[in-house]
Amino acid sequence: MQTDLATIIVIASWLIFIGFGGLLSISLKRNKFRLLNGILGNMTLIVLAITVILTVVYSQIQWLEYGILILAVVILIPIFIIYVALGFLLLWNAFIVWRRESHTLGNMLTLFLGIIIIVSPLVFRGLRAVLPNDLAEIIISSTLIVVGYAVFWLLNFITSFLITRLLPPKLNKKYIIVLGSGLLDGNRVSPLLASRIVRAKEFCELQFKKNKTKPIVIFSGGQGKDETISEGQAMKEYALEHSMQDLELFAETKSKNTYQNMLFSKKIIIEQGIPLDSGIFSTSDYHTFRAAGFARYVGLNIDGIGAKTSKFFIPNAFIREYIAILMQHRLFHLLALSILLLLNLGLALLNIWLK
Repeated sequence: MQTDLATIIVIASWLIFIGFGGLLSISLKRNKFRLLNGILGNMTLIVLAITVILTVVYSQIQWLEYGILILAVVILIPIFIIYVALGFLLLWNAFIVWRRESHTLGNMLTLFLGIIIIVSPLVFRGLRAVLPNDLAEIIISSTLIVVGYAVFWLLNFITSFLITRLLPPKLNKKYIIVLGSGLLDGNRVSPLLASRIVRAKEFCELQFKKNKTKPIVIFSGGQGKDETISEGQAMKEYALEHSMQDLELFAETKSKNTYQNMLFSKKIIIEQGIPLDSGIFSTSDYHTFRAAGFARYVGLNIDGIGAKTSKFFIPNAFIREYIAILMQHRLFHLLALSILLLLNLGLALLNIWLK
């Protein structure tokens, strides 16, 4: 009877894993760039881990049990070390960013986050020392709920992003939109912007090598107040100087943000008589996820390719993009957090009343 029950549990867990994997596959086919993929991806991995452990335990094969234990230790020890040292790692990253990048508020996110992580245990201890115990616990538990909620969506965002990197786009595109960013000295293409152009160039070369077709390239970006030329025109001139003369190049010169990049580039695509869903966009890798949302918002059902970001800047860039994505759905997140906090408050008051 026990063996039969164990077999049922193992089979059921494998079926649940297959179910989550199937839902993830369906979701990816509909849209590679959405947080739902991260949720389904993480659930698939969690269920797979549980399923493998159950299968090994119920198999009663000793060497497999030792293997799973060793694998768990190998995985969990680095996670534990990163967790313990996270605040100091963020401060170290903030120091590097401070030395190599401009001292803007957006470039100091890892500094603020590192300080909060290191100081928070002291703050919690202080609250317990100066406030009534019940009030201190309500404040601390509410804070942990907010942090847990933010970490939950951050993990889903990271998983969603990693999934997109595992699914390269098909080499059959008719257009590429290169998204602009600020110019140096008002007229020069920055290294970050140049990397987006190079990434588009590489894609064109790979596609031509495979099927002898070349997409048109649309450089999208308007002229800022401190710029003497539009970003779109500056990128086009840069491309012509760097071996892209054999491509059909267009400059979109009116957009001020990513939404307008997509919207105004769409007009050029329509004018050229090209199917709207037959293209791709090129941007920095950390920006692909959010940019894909803007593309779909204006009616361009396209994916993105990302130029590599300097390793030292990755944490800061991802935190900034993550915050921006949350802000796009701020009403949903405010409502969800409000419900969780009210439930926490209700449970705390109930516990006080029952004492």
